[in-house]
Amino acid sequence: MGNEKKRRSVLFLQYPWRLWRTRLAGIYRYAAKVGWNVQIAEFGLTSMPIRRELAFWRPDGCIAEGIVTERYGNSVSDFGSTPVVFCDANKAKMPRRYFGVEHDSEATAMLAAKELFSLGFQNYAFVGNIRPRDWSLQRQEAFAKAVAEAGKTFCAFAVERDRSTTEFFERIRPWLRSLPKPCGIMAANDISGDLVLQACRMELIDVPEEISVVSIDNDELVCEHSTPRLTSVMPDFELSGYMAAKMLDDAMSGRGAPHVVKFGATHVVRRGSTISLPRRDDAIHRAIDRIRLDSCNGLTAAEVCRDIGGSRRHAESRFRKATGQSIGEAIMATRIERAKGLLLNRGIPIDSIFCECGYDSPVSMRRAFRNATGLSMREWRSSQNSL
Repeated sequence: MGNEKKRRSVLFLQYPWRLWRTRLAGIYRYAAKVGWNVQIAEFGLTSMPIRRELAFWRPDGCIAEGIVTERYGNSVSDFGSTPVVFCDANKAKMPRRYFGVEHDSEATAMLAAKELFSLGFQNYAFVGNIRPRDWSLQRQEAFAKAVAEAGKTFCAFAVERDRSTTEFFERIRPWLRSLPKPCGIMAANDISGDLVLQACRMELIDVPEEISVVSIDNDELVCEHSTPRLTSVMPDFELSGYMAAKMLDDAMSGRGAPHVVKFGATHVVRRGSTISLPRRDDAIHRAIDRIRLDSCNGLTAAEVCRDIGGSRRHAESRFRKATGQSIGEAIMATRIERAKGLLLNRGIPIDSIFCECGYDSPVSMRRAFRNATGLSMREWRSSQNSL
């Protein structure tokens, strides 16, 4: 940018959880492109007024998590004339016209519904966020619509205001008992999905045979430590950050820009809450866990067969009977999903991805990707939503 003064943008966040860490990657990617200085103002640990932060940092523009303007004594008007883009804002708290980036609840619910419909159930249900939130209701409505259009039955767990986690948990247990089974449940987020799994364990409800669960956000810290591990939809948080930063740049520069844009989800990360395996076949469970964790570290089908035990032919037969895939196909699918996740970060060079996916060269990675998707890696990246 030559000698031109760099613009300063301030990010108002509630706390640095996974969503914002991923969203930050998109914001920083755009900031590097246009030469911004970025400052984070974290909310949640303290309740610093927005006006005080603006007076100190004097930013050219801001990106704010919607909830920051609903708590700590702040309001949208506190930003004054400073351009601001809101992420996942409660529309009821916003002025009639505002700049915002929001999650496409309908598209995400359709991905969750597709995953659950593949199980062939007739009954489906929804469990919202532990406390009522606008985005949770949007996801419920979108899922209910998808279930109705498929001609299936639907019910929702009634989330009440001012309830603690304990009260939520105690109320959901009898509700789960009363559901017609088998039943596929969409949870509004991973925390709610984990609570459903915990309640199922206490009620001796088999997951995924009697109840299967799909949640949203794919927070690996939650999903990988649930019992069973939690299947979750992966929203494109990185893209949402890039979109918010570009929208702010357009607003600060006086360029025409849409006032609200939506970001969707990339894929479903399948885990044990929807994958049904033969009972008491612990070797297959361990094999699937190892494939998920080690495929991108050079794991081979021969190693998995040795873990399962018996001859290779017998091990392959047991694995295919349980999963519908060969061991090699399962390893390949895991690597391709990892490659897709890396390709969504447009700052990563394509030819550097192979070493993160268990391949020994870019050539072998490109060949495997085309065989799996019908597209080159560059074509697949270009086919995704981008700005």
